[in-house]
Amino acid sequence: MIRWYADNSELQGVWEAEIPDILLFGGIAVTEHTKNELYSIIRNVKSIYKSEADFPIKWNFRNLQKYYQDHGLMNLYHKLLKDSDRWRSVIFQETSRVDFTIISSLIKCLGKDRAVLKNTRETVTQFAFSNALMRVGLFVRELNPNEAELVLDWPSEGQRDIFNEEYKSAYQYGITSNKMVDYYCGPMKNLGFSDSAFFASMIECSLLQFSDLIVGATQEMVEVALGRKKDSLGLSLLKKVRHRLLGAPNEVIGRGIVISPIKGELYDKARVTISSLYD
Repeated sequence: MIRWYADNSELQGVWEAEIPDILLFGGIAVTEHTKNELYSIIRNVKSIYKSEADFPIKWNFRNLQKYYQDHGLMNLYHKLLKDSDRWRSVIFQETSRVDFTIISSLIKCLGKDRAVLKNTRETVTQFAFSNALMRVGLFVRELNPNEAELVLDWPSEGQRDIFNEEYKSAYQYGITSNKMVDYYCGPMKNLGFSDSAFFASMIECSLLQFSDLIVGATQEMVEVALGRKKDSLGLSLLKKVRHRLLGAPNEVIGRGIVISPIKGELYDKARVTISSLYD
């Protein structure tokens, strides 16, 4: 069994767009054995702060403040927030020895105007998801497991239909939901994939929390590439797991990180920074 735990994020580029104009969709592919290894590492790191490791973590930890307030855990929240660089670093260091695989998709939206970006958001979201999903399919085809599944972080309003329609089309026909691109891996039903994607709450799922950390570090790597940051914790932590990017070290772009469009500033600068991970 192979499972891909995935999450999405967005960020502002350097092209004066009125709202975020780069979409990132990515996550980790694991076997049943490596899933358990990762779970144990995350649980052990959490248990340093609370013996019952039943609380969520994520890259942008401040976004969890309401959860901790609602559960009367504000002392724990402040402790984790203060120590966030440390526990994130420990998790990346410890998980670097586990055999998981990172597969992500990075899409630059067209336009700067808020209305244009909002009107094309569904299309770009579908594109980002299908680009990543296609590489997951190719990865599964190479390994040829008995079964494969997708576990996606519970999406925001309206996005679940996008993911369901894309997965249904990929599973049944091996073509994108807009009927424009054939999946390189063929219909996913022929590769042992389940007949539907699964959705779970990141709050409850340790592997989705780890996927969020991977996506957050990747986002910071892009910000460094575009000159929005000179350096970042995310870039340094991504270096720790650079060998886990699909296609590492020489074929990451197009496999471990799919960038679209393949011409332009985002592609050129991200390619340089990704290559620097292996210097």
